[in-house]
Amino acid sequence: MRRPADAPRLRRAGQGLHQGLGLGGFAERALIHENQLAAVPREMPFPQAALLGCGVVTGAGAVLNTATVAAGDTVVIFGAGGVGLNAISGARIAGASRIIAVDIQHKRLEAAKSFGATDVVDSTKTNPVEAVRDLLGGGADHVFDFVGLKSVAEQGLAMLGVGGGLYLVGVSKPEVNIDLNIFGAIGGQKRVQGVNFGSTNFKRDIPMYAGLYLQGRMNLDDLVSKKIALRDVNDGYAALKDGSLNRVVVTSF
Repeated sequence: MRRPADAPRLRRAGQGLHQGLGLGGFAERALIHENQLAAVPREMPFPQAALLGCGVVTGAGAVLNTATVAAGDTVVIFGAGGVGLNAISGARIAGASRIIAVDIQHKRLEAAKSFGATDVVDSTKTNPVEAVRDLLGGGADHVFDFVGLKSVAEQGLAMLGVGGGLYLVGVSKPEVNIDLNIFGAIGGQKRVQGVNFGSTNFKRDIPMYAGLYLQGRMNLDDLVSKKIALRDVNDGYAALKDGSLNRVVVTSF
């Protein structure tokens, strides 16, 4: 039993390493309190199930739990990576009428289409604010920022319709700030909300997403781009850098 005051057992260059979320990473075995466990159906494939606890609940949860996107709403998603693709799935499940994905990589935009995006915008070739307003007229009901850059968040604000919401999910640097015009926010009744893990209730939501997958209503298969052994974890990280892969899953321990 480790106590809060105990010195860390893992160090790098003399500095103690923080254990993210209190869980071990890349371990063959882990001791987890039952309060942190969620059951999934036995027929759920391991690679797909392994993705549920982070990218799926964060992306889909931001749409379904935090923003409570309703049928007919319009949605814009900045960043069509592993988390943003799940937001697209969530928006499709919610019945959004338009789902617009914005990214700088062609491969990710193609993936966004396969996950259910109705429109895609390459922000290296066109102004995303102008593109979204051309598509939606009055602006978007919901904009989700999975990138975490000042410029992206401010573009998200600019493309909101009256009463629209900007949801901040991604973080590129902890010190990033955004500028908000108070008069414009009041006149447009805009709201800005931070999202932590998709406002997820893990014991409720993880079995729900597993069920949606088994029903064929949620695409998890195309998230699994590569399967590796635990000993190859550094190669897995390197493979993610080119942006062509959605998720790399450790399946052999």
